[in-house]
Amino acid sequence: MHITTIFIWFVLYSILGWIYETAFCSIKTLKWDNRGMLIGPYCPIYGVGAVLDVLVCGDLPNYAAVFFTCMLGSAVLEYSTSFATEKLFHAVWWDYSDLPLNIKGRICLPCSLGFGAAGLIVLYGIHPYMARITDAVPLYWQEPSALLLMAVFSADCALTADSLIALNVKLETTLKAIDLQISERYDAFIANTKQNLSEGLSTLKEKVSMEEFRERRMTEELKNTLSTMNWNQTRALRSSVSFRHARYNELGSKMKKHALSLRKKNHEL
Repeated sequence: MHITTIFIWFVLYSILGWIYETAFCSIKTLKWDNRGMLIGPYCPIYGVGAVLDVLVCGDLPNYAAVFFTCMLGSAVLEYSTSFATEKLFHAVWWDYSDLPLNIKGRICLPCSLGFGAAGLIVLYGIHPYMARITDAVPLYWQEPSALLLMAVFSADCALTADSLIALNVKLETTLKAIDLQISERYDAFIANTKQNLSEGLSTLKEKVSMEEFRERRMTEELKNTLSTMNWNQTRALRSSVSFRHARYNELGSKMKKHALSLRKKNHEL
């Protein structure tokens, strides 16, 4: 088994994973949902899982051993991937918090059981055909194909990582701008209160509402930030499920909502 063939398997299974994930989520939400954090039509976690399934489980004695190995292996892979992307980019691309028996929303028993069953399907149902396809292609054709795929995949990873880093910088800058404006508004509110002690409390509340001011400034800053983002940064924002960073959680969710709303308006025009 050549490393070139293994890499081609990885890419093909990543594409199949993207097709499954996108189709499932699109049907579930009744609208197009392009899944995956990368630009291209592939979800690498599916590719890694499928290749490990083939390499690790190919010599296991029975279906039960394959099922439990894939179930446990998928849990480890999902948890570690979710943890790493959250630490690096403060964002997550799946969240099982609403499902039973989950651990920090990263993994859950129902999905792990599903991936255990998927391991059986891949190993005994899909991979025999996948192996036939790659076996039919001579190695001297596989090698340049794998190099080309690796170049595209690496460029995609680099562009996506750059966009996510830039997105975090924009979130931090936007948050600082909002905090500064709220701080200035609060100072003005205190000064105004001291000068108007004779006014009723209800009158003061009508004159200055900190929560309304915060919401209004956040909306304006989000619109300004979105206008400075390129296509890849906006796509990275839309592809994420949520921002787990305590400071970015609300802001990231609102920014994603505005991005989706803006995209919908552009499609309607």
